[in-house]
Amino acid sequence: MSLRARAAVAAALAVLAAGCQKSKPKTSAELLLNERMAQVLLRDNRPAEAEKAFRECLKDDPKNPEVLDGLGVAMLMQARYKDSLVPFDKAVALAPENGSYRNNRGVALMELGRFKDAQQDFSIAAASQNSDDRLSATINLGRLWQRQGDFAAAETEFSAAIARDPKTYAAFMGRAVARESSGNLEGAAEDYLAAVKLDPANADANLQLGMVLISLHKGDLGKRYLQRAVDLDPAGDTGARARLLLEKEALKAQ
Repeated sequence: MSLRARAAVAAALAVLAAGCQKSKPKTSAELLLNERMAQVLLRDNRPAEAEKAFRECLKDDPKNPEVLDGLGVAMLMQARYKDSLVPFDKAVALAPENGSYRNNRGVALMELGRFKDAQQDFSIAAASQNSDDRLSATINLGRLWQRQGDFAAAETEFSAAIARDPKTYAAFMGRAVARESSGNLEGAAEDYLAAVKLDPANADANLQLGMVLISLHKGDLGKRYLQRAVDLDPAGDTGARARLLLEKEALKAQ
């Protein structure tokens, strides 16, 4: 074999050996950084990218419940409820008392219509030592009862959440929907107004408040909030609904 041929073979063997070598394990600091990057993508409402990032994290840390839960949330945000149960189940199995994991899995179960299983998860989360998990669980229980048409039970849960934290937008919106569904329009209007005060730039809260006020024959005030919804969401679905209602009210006035 010529010198050139032997050199070519040696180079090929070197490349092959390099390809067969295992990648260097990431340090704990690198794993934590990658996990945080995935969480940032999740907070930035980029669930598809977050899912890929969490999957990469799992290659090096397959039994990390926080990463598994994050993967489940990324799928949940993409409405892939059944798929999300796979990582959620693993996260809960690794940390069964974690209220956050229970809340997240409960939401997926609720969306799948598995109400009893969802209630079990929310009830465990409601007993968590973490106050945020307890608050979320109470709101989730309200949504669960509401989903099943028990508006009185839903209102009770949302009221409990408001008692714990009077600045909880989700609880006021939830109770407003429960009250409106049960025919208590005055109470619903009060709660929608509280939600608007907590989040003035929320187009949906302004829309809902405007609709209820019109139902209460407070047309001028209702139209003001409908116009706010249009201004806040001029190109979106909420703004379009508000604009349509304003047009209907204008036709009535003719």
